[in-house]
Amino acid sequence: MTAEDWAKLIEQLSTLPGGAAAAEPDFFGSLVEDDLAPLSSEWDYEGWLLKDGNLLSLRLHEGVEGMRLYHVSPEEELAIGHAGKELLDTARTGNVSPLLLMLLAIATGQIDDSKRLKRVAPKIDGAAKDLMLMTVCRLCG
Repeated sequence: MTAEDWAKLIEQLSTLPGGAAAAEPDFFGSLVEDDLAPLSSEWDYEGWLLKDGNLLSLRLHEGVEGMRLYHVSPEEELAIGHAGKELLDTARTGNVSPLLLMLLAIATGQIDDSKRLKRVAPKIDGAAKDLMLMTVCRLCG
């Protein structure tokens, strides 16, 4: 995705009541703990501790400029999807959570996760799709 693609998602998030800042509590609040997520890697950038005890971790992609989303459980770490450095740069400029943007990009199909998010975190996947319907979908939002 290009910086323009990420900026478009940020613009669409701003159409929500409360803007992008309201997206996480409104769509993911019942699924994410209020506590800080524990570090799961030296590459962690942003993480959400899920109420099911697992973790979503957006990490700097070591060796490559970009970001990679992981689902971390006691049994395994599963790479969900990856994005270029434009994600972090645009998220910083737009003052938006890069993890939230990554989930929205997966929901819109702009980031291919091969349905891994749906398999390991179906409620998060569903919430991301609900967010997409409210912001990106021209029929709904």
